[in-house]
Amino acid sequence: MEGKKQVYSKVENDVMTITIDNPETKNGLTWEGIGQLADCFEILIRDETIRVAVITGNDKYFYTGGRVDPTVPGEKEKYADAIARYSSLASKNTKPLIAAISGDCLKAGMGMIASCDFAIAREGVKFGFPEIRMGGVPMMVMVETIDCMPKKRALEAYLTGWDFSAEDAYMMGLVNRVVPKEQFGETVEKFVRVFLDTPSPLIEMTRRAYETLAETPDPKEREKFAMEMLRSEVLTTMAKTETEYNV
Repeated sequence: MEGKKQVYSKVENDVMTITIDNPETKNGLTWEGIGQLADCFEILIRDETIRVAVITGNDKYFYTGGRVDPTVPGEKEKYADAIARYSSLASKNTKPLIAAISGDCLKAGMGMIASCDFAIAREGVKFGFPEIRMGGVPMMVMVETIDCMPKKRALEAYLTGWDFSAEDAYMMGLVNRVVPKEQFGETVEKFVRVFLDTPSPLIEMTRRAYETLAETPDPKEREKFAMEMLRSEVLTTMAKTETEYNV
């Protein structure tokens, strides 16, 4: 597997498409693949022409997590370093992400779609947290997915390890849309257009406002933040972008 390309990217019309394609491992990534994914995020952060990124897989699998052979000397350390680099870059990214899920999404793939702004699934794909059935615990994936699902649905998914349908993923709040294969590309493009047709400063402020308010339990503090943001940023930005807004 050493040296094999596992993640591909292209930039076209202000959109970056990141494709995970490693059929031999059911779209799992080795430390090199994680490194390639990190490389994509480095470009995403650095290239100011990119306004939105679409992350996808192949028609069989979206992403199914890491692949580590602990019997190979140095493999665990290389994988840990690659994950640390990828996680650092992903946390620094401020550009919108869309998950286009046309294949089964398992293990760390669940965390990936949870970290995206939008997730579009094709009818017929499966989702799941099979770690417990494989002798593991999905604690790392819980970090990103636990807030997306109601408690009992989350515990059922984590404790049983059972696969569930795209429709179930929609009901659990993990994806935005479930569409037939013939409407998949069109639907992904519709969500891409949301970010291309809206001024970038408004997208950035809306996402930042959501993240801040979601972490602020006190209603008075929420209102205080919202008013401060309105006065100091939003009205000024709207004037610059000539966006109509009825205050």
